[in-house]
Amino acid sequence: MEKQTKIIVYTNQKGGVGKTTTSASTMAGLQKRGFSVLGIDLDSQCNLSYVLKADKQVPSIRDVFRDDCEFEEAIQKTSFGDLVQSNKGLDNAMNDLDDIEKVYKLSEVLQTVKGRYDFIIIDTPPALSALTTNALTCADYVVIPVQGDSFSLQGAEALSKTINGIKRVNQKIKILGILLVRYKSRESLSKLMADQFGKFAEILETKVYKTTIREGVVIKESQLARESIFDYAEKSGVAEDYDTFLEELLKDINGEEING
Repeated sequence: MEKQTKIIVYTNQKGGVGKTTTSASTMAGLQKRGFSVLGIDLDSQCNLSYVLKADKQVPSIRDVFRDDCEFEEAIQKTSFGDLVQSNKGLDNAMNDLDDIEKVYKLSEVLQTVKGRYDFIIIDTPPALSALTTNALTCADYVVIPVQGDSFSLQGAEALSKTINGIKRVNQKIKILGILLVRYKSRESLSKLMADQFGKFAEILETKVYKTTIREGVVIKESQLARESIFDYAEKSGVAEDYDTFLEELLKDINGEEING
């Protein structure tokens, strides 16, 4: 039976806001729940590919975009779920695409696997580029990870303008929410920024997730160990936070399907 594949994009035009950690944790958490998951690393820094222990001998999304291989050939198995890895030359490959492909190339290649997976999770680069546009053009849902600081807020504001432009070519795209990561609840600055993000969410017609991902050394430790937060520190507060967030995420998606 063909699955109703849902494509979730994690994005923010500022780097270091937890996109890769959240993408990896989403993949692992969904797989733990019995869902079939495909991750796509669209960041030429290859952080998601590294954390998931990608085999560099397998073709990358760069090879797919250059038509050097079929999308199927680039899919590899990992402990987090299936993955199409990135490549440090990915940005250069995008320059060789024509204007239409710079918007629709990923949508085109994903047609070959839609229906096979429950979820496709896309990790994007920390910049507005053709790669981010490709991801948003095929997205069903967007989640914006942010840190409790003004610089993250500036990145989110710029992203909102981008997404509003994308809606002209992808009317189904929906911003599910803003996720506060590396959150220190006792710091007055974080509380102030949480209020600001709430106001920003109203402008985007979305919300700030009730769940916040707390700051924790286990995040960096799990990345260095190249294990999911659930395998590395299942009983940690951070793992608990991500598990609770995924419950919120799935409830949102199920509610959207019913209401839609």
